[in-house]
Amino acid sequence: MNEINWTDLANDAAHLLSRYIQIDTTNPPGNELAAAGFLEGFLASRSIPSMIYTPTPERANLLAKLPGDGSKAPIVLLHHMDVVPANKGTWTCDPFEGTLTDDQVWGRGAIDDKGLGIMQMLAFCLLRDKGVTVKRDVLLLAVSDEEAGGEFGAGWMVENHWPDIECEYLWDEGGTGTVGIMGDNPVFAVSVAEKRRMTVELTVSGTGGHGSFTVESPLNQMVTAIHRLQASKMPVQFGEVTKAFLRNVSKTQRFPASWLVRNADKPLVKSLMANKLAASPAIDAMLRDTITVTAIQSGDGSNVTPDSAHAILDVRLLPSTDELEFLRLLRVLLGDESIVIKTTSEPTAIVEPSDMNSEFFTSLTRVIHRAVSNSIVTPIQTPGATDSRFFRAKGVQAYGLLPAILTQNDLNTIHGTNEKISIDNLALGTRIIYETLVELCV
Repeated sequence: MNEINWTDLANDAAHLLSRYIQIDTTNPPGNELAAAGFLEGFLASRSIPSMIYTPTPERANLLAKLPGDGSKAPIVLLHHMDVVPANKGTWTCDPFEGTLTDDQVWGRGAIDDKGLGIMQMLAFCLLRDKGVTVKRDVLLLAVSDEEAGGEFGAGWMVENHWPDIECEYLWDEGGTGTVGIMGDNPVFAVSVAEKRRMTVELTVSGTGGHGSFTVESPLNQMVTAIHRLQASKMPVQFGEVTKAFLRNVSKTQRFPASWLVRNADKPLVKSLMANKLAASPAIDAMLRDTITVTAIQSGDGSNVTPDSAHAILDVRLLPSTDELEFLRLLRVLLGDESIVIKTTSEPTAIVEPSDMNSEFFTSLTRVIHRAVSNSIVTPIQTPGATDSRFFRAKGVQAYGLLPAILTQNDLNTIHGTNEKISIDNLALGTRIIYETLVELCV
């Protein structure tokens, strides 16, 4: 590994990421075809062929392959090309200029998810440049539409081109390294499971009338029910992944906090620790199903009491939660039998978490410990949804990690303002991906 000049590679990564960010792939509408063309052109400059798949004229997915000898099953390096919208007026610099300043690359997608894509692509190219003989195919897959559900991206590729991307392991987003959040040690949280999304629509109908009369209108009923819902929390559940996470991060704490965190699922301390852990929204979301009200719609006049009211709930279910049992509990929490509950999108099927003792996880752990002293590597259950769900449903061992060390301030920029990533992190991430691939593939 010593012959690789990681400083030069980091500068290359920064300039590539800057150019990648300049291709506006805000979703909607996405328009990822230009981004796929950019990646295709870079790979071609390194004499690596790739193929572009177009589910619609302006949406695209790119696939490149470094062939192995077939003695091991393939691994896929996955990232998404689309990004969420950015309000230019709130940014320090234009979010689509890819500004390089203060040893940082600024712009929408720097962390989510173009930064990971550049790390993966450079690690992929290093395998080719260094003449590494691999035992398994290494596939580089860049997809559209992750930010809007994956219908034209990973979901479409799995449904329509599965033989081209069938694999044993998947490296995706979903976790990252952090520092200063759980103690002073760098903590690399690797996603091995994720919550399932379900959209629920609530409707209540009744009698409208003149706004000057005080009546128990459908809108008042809905507001009352939503207040009841917000005043409640779903039960805490300590699954195997969450228990493993707490055991690992307990090493960052001093006694007695370390003992309490390590034993958070035990009956005598469960209630106490559930309340303490709930202070962190991200950790709280690992422990329970969550319900977020994203819209309430009712009425169109200031002096008319509406005769119906509608609300939209963004529901995230733990991997083990039964959908019907959740809907029964939701009915109880709303406390109003007249409200009609309808699921407008169903969660993905319940699947087992990816293996926390697989060759991938153990190799990745060794590489991270070698690259970052005093680091802790732990599995996590991602509160949000990623493209990994399409692959886990096919039996793939899928793992999510941006191999960078981020602060809480860095994390706050994801889907927010002034998203950026350091050049040092680009070097670290590329190195971790490359050395892990070497361990897995030779």
